[in-house]
Amino acid sequence: MTTTHTEAIDALSLSRIAGRRIRGLRSELGLSQRKLVLQLGGIVSPSGLSDREAGIKPVPLDELPLFADALGTSVAYLMGLVDDRSRPLEGAASEYLRACRDSNPKPSDP
Repeated sequence: MTTTHTEAIDALSLSRIAGRRIRGLRSELGLSQRKLVLQLGGIVSPSGLSDREAGIKPVPLDELPLFADALGTSVAYLMGLVDDRSRPLEGAASEYLRACRDSNPKPSDP
């Protein structure tokens, strides 16, 4: 399957939206980048998080459920698909989020 130029732009736009929303929620929650990195179990470095928030690097799709869980929101909100940040996940999305959380336990804060 080939990706068209328009699809690539859309994917990049969604990733930038996700980065902005991650930064906004992290700030609202009073979390430093270091604290969020710890909550994510080290799946991203502090500089990687900074790059994702600034839109320099894309937010990989497999990381979105982990960010959503750590920030108390949904993947749909992070991607800009809905504006309700507390919208509950249902069905397969909820199961996927649980599986990600179970396979990536949060480390204790040093």
